[in-house]
Order: sequence, then C-alpha cells, then structure tokens
Amino acid sequence: MSNFLDQFASLLDAELMATKLQQHLPECVAGDWQVTGCEIQHPRYKTYRLAENRERSFLSLVYHLQGRHPAASNAEQRILYARAYLGERSQQMFTEAQAGCGQAIHLAELGMVGWRFPNDPAMPWLAELIDSQQAKELVPELGQCQLLAIEIVNYRPEIRCTARYRFAASEVEPVRVVYGKTYADERGRMVYDNLRTLQRQSQSTSAFVMPKALAYAADHRTLWLEGLPGQALAALDFTAGVAEKVQALANALADFHRLTPPHLAAITLQQQLQELQKKADKLSHAYPDIQPELSSLLAELRQNRPEFETLGLIHGDFHIDQLLVLPDSRLALFDYDELALGDPLQDLANFAADLYNYPYRVAAIDQLVQQLFTAYSAANHSQTDPLRFAWQLRGQFLTRAYRAFIQQKSAAQQRVADFIALALRPWLQAN
Repeated sequence: MSNFLDQFASLLDAELMATKLQQHLPECVAGDWQVTGCEIQHPRYKTYRLAENRERSFLSLVYHLQGRHPAASNAEQRILYARAYLGERSQQMFTEAQAGCGQAIHLAELGMVGWRFPNDPAMPWLAELIDSQQAKELVPELGQCQLLAIEIVNYRPEIRCTARYRFAASEVEPVRVVYGKTYADERGRMVYDNLRTLQRQSQSTSAFVMPKALAYAADHRTLWLEGLPGQALAALDFTAGVAEKVQALANALADFHRLTPPHLAAITLQQQLQELQKKADKLSHAYPDIQPELSSLLAELRQNRPEFETLGLIHGDFHIDQLLVLPDSRLALFDYDELALGDPLQDLANFAADLYNYPYRVAAIDQLVQQLFTAYSAANHSQTDPLRFAWQLRGQFLTRAYRAFIQQKSAAQQRVADFIALALRPWLQAN
C-alpha cells in the first residue's frame, strides 16, 4: 500500500477517532462537550496519477459524533466534516479556508481542517434550511401545518444535503413528509426541470412512480420534493421479496428508457472507457499486487468494446437503494441528479453490480442478475445485446472497486480485489 494511504489510515478508525477528537476538538478541550461515539461516512480520497502531484493527495470524510454536555444526561449528535492533508499542508489550507467562509477549525495535530455542521464551505445557506424556525417558511405549499422534525438523510459536504421535513396532520391535511435537497451549485434547477418533463410523459401503470417536484428555490439552491410512503426495496428479503419484484422492475426500467429525454449531456462508450482507464491507473498505483489483473481487465474492455451509437435516456445512478415499494405494490424511483444520454444497459449493469455489495451468496446474486437480464430483454422484445451488457457489467465492477478504494471502508483492499475478480469472470457462461 502507498505511503499516503498509510498516513491516513488512523483517521478511518472510528473508535480511535472518537478518542482523538475528544482530545483535540476545541469544545471538548474546553470541557463543554464529551465525545462518546463516532461513525464515519463518505470517506473519499483525492489522488493524483502524476508522481509530482501525489503529495497534494488528501482525504475528506464526515464524522457523525455521539456525545453529551458534561452536566447533562441527554445524548446529542453532531456532524464534523473534515479534510486531512499530507505533511504540513493543513496550515496552508486552513488559512485559505478562513479567508473564505471563516468558519473552519484547524486540528493541527491531526493534519485536519474541519467544519461543524451545518457550516459548509460551499453551502453557507444550509444553516437556514435546518433551523426549525426558518425552515417552516421555506418549505412550499404547507399552509399552517406544524413542523415536527427535520432529519438529515444524506450529507455530502460541498456537494449536496438532503433533509426530511415531517409535518403534523391538520384538520384538512394528513401527515406530510417533504424532502429538501440543497446543492452547492445550480444543479437543482436542472433536476427540477428534467423531473417535471419526465413526469408529464410517464403515464404507464407499469412505469416507475416519480416523486412530485414541488418547487425549486434559487435563493437556497434547493429542490423541494413530495415524500412518498412505502418500504425500501433493499429492506425486502433478498431471495424472495426482491426476486418477486424483478419483472416489475425490468418493465419499469424499460418504460423509463423509452421516455423522450430532455436536453442532457451524452456519455459514450469511448468516454466510459477513458474513465475506466483513469480508475484502473489509480488502483494500480495504490495496489501494485493486482496490477496484472487490472491490465487484463482493461485489455478486455478495450478489445471488446461494443459498437453502439443510439444513445437514450439513462438514470445514471440506478441501484437498489433508489427504489421504494409503494402500498399499491408499484415501484418508486428517486434521485434524478445523474440523468444523461447513454447506453441504457449501463443502468441495468449498475443495478446488477450493486447487488454484489450485499452479504448474500454469489450464486444467489448470479441467479438474480440472470433473471433481471432476461426480464429486461423480454420487456425490450429480446433486442437487448448480452455482449454489451457483459461489457457494461465489467465496467461497473471496476467502478465499484475504485469506490472501495476511495471510500476506504473495512477490508478495502480485499473488496477491490474481489470486484476485479468478479469483472474477470466469463459472464456469458456464468450467466
């Protein structure tokens, strides 16, 4: 493993970091707060392929801290977004951060610059969105409903934050849930427009249900979405519940791919191959032991790249956690941030590859992937190219290997090797 991975390794140990943050956070040193637990989310490495730039590599991650005030018995949760740097670079980066929003803290002993949630260097309006007094006035179409709770669903520092707003029932309104998804850029406006365009087209009873786009607030760069009741598809029993939904999922995905796309960026197979090459290069540098396997995989992807020019609508981030089973058994699909023009089989392969993240027998997942491909092919009148699907699936396994590397969760190196091994399997024979 490369030296920079070794230097950052301790920062990814949740138990160790609970102790270290207790020792170094200013509020803990002052005796105003005590850390009792720590969870880590969204660790990501920023790495550089050129040797002269590798010292600029850094780690960003989110610490979800449990703790309490020393004089109080009630527990409290806090979020700390941190970036860790090599050498002495944290001082320089802290100085730059202070010149920006001015809300950063410097944990010099840990080589870190940090921001306490909701302070975010790219989303200074975030504090207003999670303040119960201000948020009530920001959520559209609520009348006099009482705001019961604001829950952070997903926080990706400097990118976006999704919050769930729960409102009490009134004499004229049932209990209501609204989601606010705020972005560091103007992407929310595009997502709002695209979602409304697709909803106007999607009328089939077999199609995915899409959450209603309520409004886009430009001043807070926030997309407001109506909540939907249901059960997460990922929460169903894998071999029974999920398998029972394969046909409905395949039909809905095929319907989705037949929609007329709005104006979207295109992702060609050549562009995909270039991105896969970059990921393989970084993996080879981090894990030299698997370089031969990565070289074999890249050679196969280059040699067997299919010919495909008819790009269509793709979801771009289609996996099991994006799906909800509604009370009427229909499937709802969420998260339209990555819509693009591309090979529709990229969505199918994305979903299939993601199933191998779950702790089930590989043979059982293989069978489910085969069922999914067969059902999707039937929904497309058997016009789905198995060779193109195999190519996309291999690419998705390489992508998941790369994610395992940059996220550095437990047993990251083994997970990388496992995904590369899956990509090298003879998929047409195995499936």
